[in-house]
Amino acid sequence: MTKIESSVVIDRSVEDVWKFITDVANGPKWDEGLTEWKQTSAGSLGVGTTLQAIHPKLTYSERVVGSEPNRMLSLEITSGPAKGSVGTLSMESIESKTKLTESTDYRFSGLYNLVGPFLTRTARGETSSRVGNVKRILESKANSEAEPLIPTSQ
Repeated sequence: MTKIESSVVIDRSVEDVWKFITDVANGPKWDEGLTEWKQTSAGSLGVGTTLQAIHPKLTYSERVVGSEPNRMLSLEITSGPAKGSVGTLSMESIESKTKLTESTDYRFSGLYNLVGPFLTRTARGETSSRVGNVKRILESKANSEAEPLIPTSQ
């Protein structure tokens, strides 16, 4: 098992961060390797919800195993070479900002068990990239919403 963690501080409220990361349609926006992330069970996103993550060369299933609104979302991979891996996105309010941390305990099976140690470097970069993308997207959205309209002179 390999544990990988990365954090960023985002200039947005925990409510904004939670809303963004729990909207499955946003998954491919902040996880560059994901082409589609879709909910495969009925109801609202919560413990027991099942999802499917579609990457160009790999598709796997996930199940929500922990959910506390505006605090954390934990997903367990239930199929594929990383079956049993658990990833958690946790949020902590720091004044009007949010510390977002992604922490994943990777478990590899089959051939991936042999090459898992070599995949660790790639996984670290992807984890850092994902939380960085959430920060970039939400802060650029906040800046564009906050910019006042400047009247043009006639």
